[in-house]
Amino acid sequence: MTDKLSLWLPVAILAMLAALSFWIDQSVREAGGHNGVNLKEPDSIVENFLAVSTDVTGTPRYQLAADKLSHFTNSKLTLLDKPKFTHIHPSQGEMQISSSKASVSPDGDKVVFTGQVNVLRPGLRDRAEMSMQTSNLEVLTQKSEAHTQEPVIIRQPGMQVTANGLHLFANSRVLKLKGRVKVEYQNARRT
Repeated sequence: MTDKLSLWLPVAILAMLAALSFWIDQSVREAGGHNGVNLKEPDSIVENFLAVSTDVTGTPRYQLAADKLSHFTNSKLTLLDKPKFTHIHPSQGEMQISSSKASVSPDGDKVVFTGQVNVLRPGLRDRAEMSMQTSNLEVLTQKSEAHTQEPVIIRQPGMQVTANGLHLFANSRVLKLKGRVKVEYQNARRT
């Protein structure tokens, strides 16, 4: 009987060690499988953020500012609180986009503004100020374009335009309105 016990004792100990190793490995994977990184917490936060993009001559093209920038390494997601995007054009002037939230693509080529999105084109020489409101606006920074499939309201002195979406070409300031476009003139002169 002792011969059988002495034969099975090392096998039992090895089996226990294997089970213990497996348990430790699973515990480590669950607790620290993400290198201790909490995926719901940003890995970096910047307050009062400001970035300026320039062309090859050093002339500013646009700037992006926010009260707070939160970056998540694992998802490569960047979130902005109270962002303000300013497109700068030498002859067309500035155009400003602001909202409550925004997200930036990993390469920085796309900024999606959400919440109460406001676009402002200040008046310039003989051109009146224009403002626009929507709930979602995607800006393609390299193409200097923006678009939305959400309803928009555009206002200029004496005029209000509504539509179900738009495509904005920032360099030329051309707007292509989409779906159910309605224009209301206020205080128009009648002859």
